[in-house]
Amino acid sequence: MAETKDSILAVRGLTVDFSTPDGTVEAVKGIDLDVNAGETLAVVGESGSGKSQTMMGIMGLLAKNGTVSGSARYRGQELIGLPPKALNDVRGSKITMIFQEPMTSLDPLYTIGRQIAEPIVHHRGGTFKEAKKRVLELLELVGIPEPARRIDSYPHELSGGQRQRVMIAMALANEPDILIADEPTTALDVTIQAQILQLLKSLQKRFGMAIVLITHDLGIVKHFAERVAVMRRGEVVEEGRTTEIFERPKADYTKMLLAAEPSGSKAPPPGHAPIILEGRDVAVEYAIGKGLFGGSSAVFRAVDGVNLRLRQGQTIGIVGESGSGKSTLGRALLRLLPSNGSYRFGTTDISGFDRSTMRPLRRELQLVFQDPYGSLSPRLTVGEIITEGLYVHEPGLGRAERDRRAIAALKEVGLDPASRNRYPHEFSGGQRQRIAIARAMILKPRVVILDEPTSALDRSVQGQVIELLRDLQGKHGLSYIFISHDLSVVKAMSDYVIVMKNGRIIEEGETDAIFETPREPYTKTLIGAAFNV
Repeated sequence: MAETKDSILAVRGLTVDFSTPDGTVEAVKGIDLDVNAGETLAVVGESGSGKSQTMMGIMGLLAKNGTVSGSARYRGQELIGLPPKALNDVRGSKITMIFQEPMTSLDPLYTIGRQIAEPIVHHRGGTFKEAKKRVLELLELVGIPEPARRIDSYPHELSGGQRQRVMIAMALANEPDILIADEPTTALDVTIQAQILQLLKSLQKRFGMAIVLITHDLGIVKHFAERVAVMRRGEVVEEGRTTEIFERPKADYTKMLLAAEPSGSKAPPPGHAPIILEGRDVAVEYAIGKGLFGGSSAVFRAVDGVNLRLRQGQTIGIVGESGSGKSTLGRALLRLLPSNGSYRFGTTDISGFDRSTMRPLRRELQLVFQDPYGSLSPRLTVGEIITEGLYVHEPGLGRAERDRRAIAALKEVGLDPASRNRYPHEFSGGQRQRIAIARAMILKPRVVILDEPTSALDRSVQGQVIELLRDLQGKHGLSYIFISHDLSVVKAMSDYVIVMKNGRIIEEGETDAIFETPREPYTKTLIGAAFNV
């Protein structure tokens, strides 16, 4: 591939390898890419496709066991093999990078003002005091409220969206030619996602910079990028204009990615279906602001007077931004935290049940978490994890019967039963989520609360997990409460939707009605941000 006249970054034959105890892993296999002045190039692919490692290799940011070869020429200057001092003159000045999780990228020991000033002082000289004016300009530019006050804030004092804005301010400090944005919105709510993407677009226009967007979210790509490079297993399988890629994809892998967007719908249960779980006037309060030496404290209402009825075979989707109370409501319904209100499971009033009286009901009321890696013990085999609940609820079972049930549960979620002797770290994210689902299903529950079960997964894997959950629901007559900030997944999974904000339900109804004719401005904002309407 020859360099185009507009190319400011030309990548040729780039390879990235990692040395591991099991041999060399080829993460990137001799790819070619061009980044043109002022354009947005999206590099898309699933986890492990090599998209992030491509840019880390170009920037000289690989882990110690990584090596890069090939060519990456920025305005004719070769970056691969460039001495660190010379590379530092480019990094943070001409080419900058922002990452997916700003909380791990920002230093918790320094104020955001100090951290934004650092690349200014390094590349332009002067003192941190002299850089303050530019820092205030940048904070205002990226939309941080009250920049004069916020300049002395620490990262933990800001919201997720504000921290990402700080990362953008730091990246823009020296007005770069190229901004590499590695999954910059994945961890954010849909409305904050939309704000960050709009901010990047406006800043791109202002500074005339190119943006390389690394993402697995094709919904973002369609509305944000002019050109797309699709990566799979370290190779570019397709490249072209965004409209052409979306309308006339050539590679089978690209077609699969496009088809993986959540689709379909769920029919509601019959109107006479019995109510299986109910919460009335549910309220959850936390004491906040209590001083080191005691004294009075304020009360924060995480859930404020919520009513919910779940019928047999129904899926209720609960949506809302971070802090809206949706996850807290789910735990309150399962009686997993102190709360007020009245609760019924089937015909049983469980309002006054404590931990011990709830224990026999736990097998029928299960919870699947967002991050299966965090909820699966690394010290237990998959078979031990899946059968753990049987020791509590059916202690009389013999080893052979527990093993038989583990095999059946793994088969039901589409995993090889032979894998039951392996450990969680040996599985992919999608496989770990299937293990978490198998752990819940082996107890034959009637209600499963799914708390962001697909948000950490690639779109194609999300689609597989959604299909699995649908199949299990149809097979066993399960009732789901599906908690998510991903409205496209909620639309595909749920027959009824509850919209929460500040601990309250502000709108609810059948899925089609909520998505097609929302009443509340907040709901319209969520839907508009999620579907770019």
